[in-house]
Amino acid sequence: MDSQEIFQLIDKFETSSLAELKLNHGDLSLHMRKPGAYQQKIVHAPAGQPMAFQAAAAPVAGPASPESAAAQAAQAAEAKAADDGLEQVTSSIVGTFYRSPSPDSPPHAEVGDVIKAGSPLCIVEAMKVMNELEADYDMEIVAVLAENGSMVEFGTPLFKVRRA
Repeated sequence: MDSQEIFQLIDKFETSSLAELKLNHGDLSLHMRKPGAYQQKIVHAPAGQPMAFQAAAAPVAGPASPESAAAQAAQAAEAKAADDGLEQVTSSIVGTFYRSPSPDSPPHAEVGDVIKAGSPLCIVEAMKVMNELEADYDMEIVAVLAENGSMVEFGTPLFKVRRA
């Protein structure tokens, strides 16, 4: 590559939308970067000024769908469960819910099992770390609410339990 070709390359780079160009050709090594190509832009908001948010429009009431009927039935069941002295065990972290430590292992907790305080109930995987969720008190598992392998968030109900 001669000097004329290098100058042509520089001209084309300057008029292009590229921010950076690295070229290795035989003994030639060329590295070009446009000024300000990788500068981080920081925007400062005035201190002490409230930020305005626009609320989404409220949904318009329409005919009840089967999904909303199912949701209402689930809420009614939850209200009944609250009357039955049942409690919910919820996820303490965001991750993937697993009932057992491996696909070949039996679940830590099945419906009807009595779990002692400190015993594992399930695993929530977060960032490739397996976090065992342990029972805070002696309990009987009444229902498993989360599906094995599903994503759960903080506060997602995992089990319905009765204190033992």
